[in-house]
Amino acid sequence: MTAPESPTRTQIRAAWQDLQRIHRTHLAQHKVKLPEEGTAKALWLGVLWACQDRPVRKAEMSAIAQRELGGPPVDQQVRHLKRDGWNIVPVKRGEHQLADPYQPSPEYANAQARRQGQLNAATFDDLKRAFGHRCATCGAVEGEPAPRYGRDRVQLQQGHRDPSKPASDRLNIIPQCQFCNRQYRDDFVFDEKGRAHAIAGLGPVRRASREVQRKAWEFLKGKFGS
Repeated sequence: MTAPESPTRTQIRAAWQDLQRIHRTHLAQHKVKLPEEGTAKALWLGVLWACQDRPVRKAEMSAIAQRELGGPPVDQQVRHLKRDGWNIVPVKRGEHQLADPYQPSPEYANAQARRQGQLNAATFDDLKRAFGHRCATCGAVEGEPAPRYGRDRVQLQQGHRDPSKPASDRLNIIPQCQFCNRQYRDDFVFDEKGRAHAIAGLGPVRRASREVQRKAWEFLKGKFGS
């Protein structure tokens, strides 16, 4: 089977101009991020849309990036475009395609709707509704038995995304079941999806193994000096 021919610079440029128009008309209102012209992300989008009838492999994207932008070939992480709202779908391992540039990705649209629900929430009940009455961290459903903790029914409580920031900030509050809220206490900082991504106190370090504590000490010594 003959490999498909990669798009030319002219074809990529035409595809990028088309996407700029599509973004202005259909995606800007959803706050989908348009890459800055001339960047790698802009090139990735142009290539994907120029090849709209087929998926693009990482190796091909890397070769095109080297051809157009110069420098050594790199692993082109086109899935990062999905975080910006573009409807990028994996076809199979190492292949991606721009499925529909006229709509934001469903995950991005859901995240935007939830964020807007958080901003508009006047009460904790409104906030729980924005999260589908689920624990932001483990997904347990309010009022139902907790799948990880036996028959105890889930009660959603006000959890802090960042314990160092005020609870009056609506974006700093996420609904957490009583189990996650009790387990994580004030030790962690959570992202917008309810995932712990940083520590907020020394508790995790104190409870860590001596080996992990030594790694933390070496990291901090290198960062701040001895």
